[in-house]
Amino acid sequence: MDLGQLNDDQKAVLKQFREAVKDCTPPHSDDVYLLRWLIARDFDLAKSERMFRNSMEWRRKYKIETLEEDYKTPEVLTKYYSAGHVGVDKLSSYLMVVRYGATDLKGILQSVKKKDYVMHVIELVERGIRTVRNNQAKYKRRPDAINQACVIMDMAGFSMRHITYKPALETALQLVQFYEANYPEFLRRVFVINAPKIFSLLYSMIKPFMHEKTRNKVQIYSYDSAQWQAALLEDIDPEELPACYGGTKTDPDGNPNCVTMVNMGGEVPRSYYLNSRPDTNYKKYLSIANGSKEQLQFQVKDANTLLKWDFQSEEGDIGFTVYRKKSGELIPVVPYDRVDCQMSPEEGEIHCEYAGHYVLEFDNSFSYFRSKKIWYSITMESSKVVCENGN
Repeated sequence: MDLGQLNDDQKAVLKQFREAVKDCTPPHSDDVYLLRWLIARDFDLAKSERMFRNSMEWRRKYKIETLEEDYKTPEVLTKYYSAGHVGVDKLSSYLMVVRYGATDLKGILQSVKKKDYVMHVIELVERGIRTVRNNQAKYKRRPDAINQACVIMDMAGFSMRHITYKPALETALQLVQFYEANYPEFLRRVFVINAPKIFSLLYSMIKPFMHEKTRNKVQIYSYDSAQWQAALLEDIDPEELPACYGGTKTDPDGNPNCVTMVNMGGEVPRSYYLNSRPDTNYKKYLSIANGSKEQLQFQVKDANTLLKWDFQSEEGDIGFTVYRKKSGELIPVVPYDRVDCQMSPEEGEIHCEYAGHYVLEFDNSFSYFRSKKIWYSITMESSKVVCENGN
């Protein structure tokens, strides 16, 4: 649905929606952008506004607006995460190829933190959106149209390791949830090709987290190349489709896999793996029982003191929040986040704008069976620190 296809009632809802969210600062404020949220929630004004505001908060929390400048892609993701832009489809949709089956997700997730992997995928999506908006003539079929993307998900090489490795499954679910909540109507079509029978296991786990509108955009094909090539060529002109998928596009040297646009994935060398053993030198130890939380409270005597933390768990992720105490109330200054600090240390810092008491909270309440062991170091600059509890 595009702006020109709206009936009078839908136009009225769009006008109300524009007025309702005028206090927000979205990345784009044109009617085409706002229309996405209404379509996603079937023009229910209250639900659309709630979804929109939640997404604006998500963008603020993850600093999406400065992602292009701030995020530095780890080399292992550049070389071994197989996803890239190859062209456009017949409806001017941004065309991507993801060689999911050829990607060594276990190796990648032992080489970077889950957050880095997730942010890399988000940056790819944001990069696509920027590319489309900066080249409307190529990627927009008409001025009032919603820009969308078409994705070829190649599952060749997919095996049980993609399902049984828990961090890979967790990140897949997280990415689906992020997409559903923050990129409405971004996808036009997803072609899943070379899908083995066990792919149905992964899809059955992910499907409940997908909106019906998204599920209806997914077409799944097995190894019958004649079948999926015909489907691809129905939507994509041959000159825009890599030759390995039935088109005519190649690399400058004639490579049909278009590896200059989408790498071939492959096993991640162990030289990239992170050292998962915690450094216990000059660090204190904290045990957090399953289903519980532990807090460390510090006194900051001077405003603008720099509070720094460095911690790592022996096994599993941990929730982490920093609060400022005011009149007995805990005010979050670093929002809660699940930190995968078992592979490498989590380091961070904040400027304490006010003198007073600050609380660092380690949260294991989500773990029903497993306790966590944390090695930590908390330091402050330009102020004497008094630790009031903790080891």
